[in-house]
Amino acid sequence: MDKKITDFLVKEMKIGKWMLAPIDLLLFVAAAVFSVMIRISVVDYTAIELPAFVKYGNMLSFVTGITDLLLAVLGAMIVYDLTDRKIRAFLVYAILLMLPVLCASCAMWGMGDSIYIFFAVLSLYLLMKGKGNASLVSYGISLFLSRYAFFLLPVYAIAFMQKKNKLMYFIFPFCGVWFRNGIVHQSGYLPVPSFEMERLFVKLRGESLLSQNWPNIFQMIGTDKFIQEYSLVAKVAAASLMLLVIMLVLLRSWKMSGEGIWYVGLVLSILIPYVMPQMDERAGLLSCVLYLLFAMKHPDLYYPAIVQVIITYISFSAYFRGESVIPLSAVALAELFVLLLTIRRADHVFKVQQEEAR
Repeated sequence: MDKKITDFLVKEMKIGKWMLAPIDLLLFVAAAVFSVMIRISVVDYTAIELPAFVKYGNMLSFVTGITDLLLAVLGAMIVYDLTDRKIRAFLVYAILLMLPVLCASCAMWGMGDSIYIFFAVLSLYLLMKGKGNASLVSYGISLFLSRYAFFLLPVYAIAFMQKKNKLMYFIFPFCGVWFRNGIVHQSGYLPVPSFEMERLFVKLRGESLLSQNWPNIFQMIGTDKFIQEYSLVAKVAAASLMLLVIMLVLLRSWKMSGEGIWYVGLVLSILIPYVMPQMDERAGLLSCVLYLLFAMKHPDLYYPAIVQVIITYISFSAYFRGESVIPLSAVALAELFVLLLTIRRADHVFKVQQEEAR
């Protein structure tokens, strides 16, 4: 009897391009159940005690929980395509569902961050699959939902210059930004729940700072000094770095294909928040997800991926505790180390791709 049960659990069936056994499906269901339990355990926490924030937070927590699941499934598909290993795909699915920073973002803030992350990651996946025009549509949705999707803009500029998408489809990112700015800059109540929560979130912080608990360069030079002057300079510096990344990839003839797309996106998701002003605690969420996907492809990146998640969670804790356990200037140095390590690894990967192409 035991052997029959065991044979049934491990017998694989072809579902699409996947060979799945009942025990694999059990893992999918169990991971989803545990992720829901984790979120429910902290969902009673309210970041801001305002009726409107609580109302929309409860609504978006449910939606974010669904997109967390969709993001985990998408992550599994990406890792399977990159590694062709089912166990790694299952592992990234489970980790994404229970990743502390995503759980905290969903259950404790409930501001819908995983929605924009899902569409941003989907756009990169579509670009990797050779569907550059469709990727711009998904990227436009991501830009509409969050300003943090802007980090990835150079990826699509490089893809255009390498003839992987068409100019006319850039109307979708343009419209995403245009509609977002049109709504966000309205006075008073904002009709989109996530935008209204963002407005309340920023308003109740009080003083505008160069960095809101995100460990970037401003934590080392001071977040409350020369705010207007540094903000202007930093925005110009961030735009210059974006152009520099585009020029570097084009001048070195690096082909944006396969994992090269993900590496450029990962570098940008760490680099731009490090120099951009007015970054808050949620600025590192996208880099955590992208790093996790790479760690499944390259196991030697497990430690940098773990460090990036820890850095992001330290930033979270600084908000929820009211102060950081570790000085954020020290954490900013750790983030700089992760950034330099990631840039070095990206350079190595592109060189290997060039040698293989010859």
